[in-house]
Amino acid sequence: MTLFISLIKFYLNQMLRRLFWLYKLSISELGSGIQLEFPIIREGRGDLKIGNNSYISKNVNFGIDEKSILILGSNSKINNNAVILVNKNCSFTIGNDFILGEGTRCYVKKDWKFGNYVKIETNCSIFGRESEKSGKLNIGNNSSIGDYTIIDVVDDIYIGNDVAIGPNSTLYTHDHIYTDKNVPAWKGGLISKPIIIEDGAWVGSGVTILPGVTIGKRAVIAAGSVVTKNVESNSIYGGIPAKFIKTI
Repeated sequence: MTLFISLIKFYLNQMLRRLFWLYKLSISELGSGIQLEFPIIREGRGDLKIGNNSYISKNVNFGIDEKSILILGSNSKINNNAVILVNKNCSFTIGNDFILGEGTRCYVKKDWKFGNYVKIETNCSIFGRESEKSGKLNIGNNSSIGDYTIIDVVDDIYIGNDVAIGPNSTLYTHDHIYTDKNVPAWKGGLISKPIIIEDGAWVGSGVTILPGVTIGKRAVIAAGSVVTKNVESNSIYGGIPAKFIKTI
């Protein structure tokens, strides 16, 4: 009997939650021609705007805190189990023809802005990995990020137009002071520096980019490299650590 009552409570709770999500969607600003696959999670006191002819798949999670806004441009597609959480007093503005892959997570703790035709593939993790600081993320037009990429937005990251980042890459904007022997090496004081990837750059698969690096226009980073220093425009770099190979 106790199990039966527990099951009833569980399913009743699930039904009420889904009704609440539907209500929150109904008071959002939705354009024409939108396709929705339920259930879609829509929580928080912030504002949601979705442009015309966009597609939102099932189990997508929109969490938008108070005094915050998520603007999704027209002709965009958010795939199964993707998560976008926007913290209080933040904005996340996305241009037209955006694609967010299945299982990708975006946790927004400062203002972010994406251009048109941005594509982020499956199972990417895009958020700051330290609670004490968060940065801004700007991505230009026609840029793409490959599957399973980690983008650590503790500090600001600027990704220009027509940039390609291969799968399984990692962008780190923070480090720790590991010289204090009284604490574990990874618990030392936080150091953060921005990352800039300029227009037309191509970052190969499995590349790690460390804090403070600028990758110049149309530069190419060979697969599997670790980039510790700035990369010149129109050049090829590769290796661990990445070094100049030749001019394009």
